Amino acid sequence: MTAICNELFPEFTRLLRNPNLPTALALRSHFPTPADLAAAPWGELREARGRTCSVSDAKLRELQQLAAQTIGSKDPTRVRALVIEQQQLISELNLIGQHLAQLEGEMLQVVEHSREGKILTSIPGVGPLAAATLIALIGNIANFERASQLKSYTGWVPKVAQSGSTLDWTRLSPRGVRQIKQTMYLIVWRAIQWDEGWKELYERLIARKCRTDERTRRLIGREKVIGRLAGQMVCVMYTLLKKDQELLSQLAPGEKPPEPGLYDPVIHRQHRSGQYQPSRSKEKLPTLIQLPSP
Repeated sequence: MTAICNELFPEFTRLLRNPNLPTALALRSHFPTPADLAAAPWGELREARGRTCSVSDAKLRELQQLAAQTIGSKDPTRVRALVIEQQQLISELNLIGQHLAQLEGEMLQVVEHSREGKILTSIPGVGPLAAATLIALIGNIANFERASQLKSYTGWVPKVAQSGSTLDWTRLSPRGVRQIKQTMYLIVWRAIQWDEGWKELYERLIARKCRTDERTRRLIGREKVIGRLAGQMVCVMYTLLKKDQELLSQLAPGEKPPEPGLYDPVIHRQHRSGQYQPSRSKEKLPTLIQLPSP
């Protein structure tokens, strides 16, 4: 699609940098060639643009002027071939978009009714699509014996090198699945923006572990803080999922499972401060053994 635009109307990307966004595709679909765009009535041009604010009326007029003076291909045979190919590709993109929307709707329903989905979406920053990605890539939490294994699998585990005198550095390990690593990165940023507890923890770690470059006035070491928060959030996910998996494994056949335990910010804050005290289960009374009568 980009190559076709560069050959038909290379000046198009001066005003619309990405020729494959919805507004650009709508204009290219209604006016396949620069000649069509230059001769288009003003009302039809605005109607094809839609209600987006990214393309103003001034940009539309400038786009028409560029279309009238374009240096794109003028060979009728070549232009006709490019127009046919462009129309077919736009139809395929629209069909793929419809399929993606349908699949995302199905994924949202699966996450909404699954125990893992309810647990993950209760954690700040985890939306339905992010939860679906985590469920698909993690699979059964019983595959991981410890939280450190899940951290290594997600790619958010530090790699430390120390010599005791001159060598001392920490960086993110290159291991892990890239897609789940990127998903956790976005989850952490959402949690920082939406949740006061994670935001407070982020700001406290930034003040302790980062410094400001005097020349650029930019924070140095912020990625380490993001890695720390991502690792901590993976541990929270592991704890909740593992607890629910152990609960289900102890149920009798046919017994209805209780509601899953969700993320509680108060308990999480108590864990961080070391003040959490789990509720003690009631002690079982000793069993009385009846002796046989003499």
